[in-house]
Amino acid sequence: MEKKKIMLIVNPCAGRKHGEKLSDRVVEWFRQDGAECTLFLTQKRGDGTKYVLSRGREHDVIVCMGGDGTLNEVINGLLKSGLDIPLGYIPAGSTNDFASSMRLSKEPRQAVRDIIACRTETIDAGQFDDRYFSYVASFGAFTKTSYATPQSMKNLLGRFSYFLEGAKDLSEIRAEHKTVTANGHTYEGDYAFGAISNSRSIGGLVKYGDTAVDVSDEKLEMLLIRMPDSLATLIAEIHSITHRDYYDSPYIDFCRSDRFVIQSDGVSDWSLDGEYIQSKGTSVISCVKNQIHFIQPEKK
Repeated sequence: MEKKKIMLIVNPCAGRKHGEKLSDRVVEWFRQDGAECTLFLTQKRGDGTKYVLSRGREHDVIVCMGGDGTLNEVINGLLKSGLDIPLGYIPAGSTNDFASSMRLSKEPRQAVRDIIACRTETIDAGQFDDRYFSYVASFGAFTKTSYATPQSMKNLLGRFSYFLEGAKDLSEIRAEHKTVTANGHTYEGDYAFGAISNSRSIGGLVKYGDTAVDVSDEKLEMLLIRMPDSLATLIAEIHSITHRDYYDSPYIDFCRSDRFVIQSDGVSDWSLDGEYIQSKGTSVISCVKNQIHFIQPEKK
């Protein structure tokens, strides 16, 4: 039987440099399990996308080991190239929101076994104008901590670094006026935070209930939190989302749709899976339906 060809794309700086420490061992585990594995180490932003575009067709499975930003690059490569092959993910970042949402193993050896078993689920992704994201496009409060927090601090403190950097932003939160059209309805207001996502967890701060998100339903979830009367109210609204069945707060606009047209006043800072971009005027966020063949662990 011909060996399965694995393309392993590793960000050696992700997390507490887990990628760098484990890459050789992971290659050996794949080989022990009967696969042929080729290692590609990223050196700079964009390398994950470049590797998939240039070498992805030579392999049967593409595996990403890193954080949410590395996964974003690999998914951009898959969608831009039109490759229709399975994607495996070994989480090794600071927060690993998407991995938690998909309930992937945090133990690398077990993650390799799951990838070899190759049980796939076809899931949705998102598109922000001409760029893709795996799980979230967000703006406003706490958003810039995902791309502004130094890598060294992420490596040292992990998820807690986001809370520390976010706390510095509390006195600087400014409302962003946005008009969003979705499902024939218009949402308009001054928002402290906004996210359009396909995940049960966003930045380690917002967590939806277990049954609130279906990553394969051909829709994305929109959450907009209006500028509250106090910072305590903002934090309370964010933390209470997990416990709500209906988002009926006067501070929250929520809907599901496959397309969102967003009008911003002036230049707006966004984070796509933790990567910084700017937009101006009108942007369109849409659901990329059932395009990612994502490898999942066996359901228990």
